Amino acid sequence: MINKVVVSVSLVGGLIALLLTFIYGGFYLSFLASILFFLSILIWKYGYIIIPYLTRFTNIIEIRDGYEIPSTRDVIIKKSSNGYYAGKFMEIRFYKSVSDKSESDQIAILRSFERAIASIKYIVKISLLVSGVDLSKYLDKIKEKRSVAEDKRSKIPPNSPDTARLDREISMWNRLIKRVTGGDRPVELVAYVSTVSQAITKEDVLSRVNRQAKEVSTILSSSLGCDVVPVYDLDMIRLFEWEKFFPTTMEELKDELF
Repeated sequence: MINKVVVSVSLVGGLIALLLTFIYGGFYLSFLASILFFLSILIWKYGYIIIPYLTRFTNIIEIRDGYEIPSTRDVIIKKSSNGYYAGKFMEIRFYKSVSDKSESDQIAILRSFERAIASIKYIVKISLLVSGVDLSKYLDKIKEKRSVAEDKRSKIPPNSPDTARLDREISMWNRLIKRVTGGDRPVELVAYVSTVSQAITKEDVLSRVNRQAKEVSTILSSSLGCDVVPVYDLDMIRLFEWEKFFPTTMEELKDELF
């Protein structure tokens, strides 16, 4: 929300400064328009890094549907009759597929994960958003490149020095087509973990949830061989909203992750 407001204000200010430049001229107005437009792009692209520092400096607290987002933009707080609840979200970044490993390695990873889950003292939620990858467009591009190579191959004489090179290229495209069309369908995975803490005061609940998140991050990253990193600002709010309604199409998911 704050990102969108800052971007909108920067764009409006840039447009006003640009219009005044055309009407009255002047170097300073055009310079101001350039700065504001640059700021809008910067906030739009890297707002998740910049906004937490800005809100912490200005002590801005956002209230969203009864939930409080403090100036650090790294937790979500809710006041109740029992005190305060605080939730923290972390992204799980996998770099290797378990399916590529041997059967013994897969069993070892599974046992390690089971031991890690059993050692976690707190209640955690591990969420996976899985979507199949549409390879039809990718496959069409490969076939198009193969057709171009075959067309070149048909137009050159058999004794041409390019014959062997084109034959190798056509074979490469054929192998790639076979690999894409065969085997299991690839999927894209978005994984994140959340943990919640409760305490009487706001200071205590923030301390507890940060301690819990650090411990959960250490356990999961060591057992799964992945990175578990906290999320901030709009990314955190997006994960929080996904707990209620998540994207329904692959295009919508990609648009929200951009």
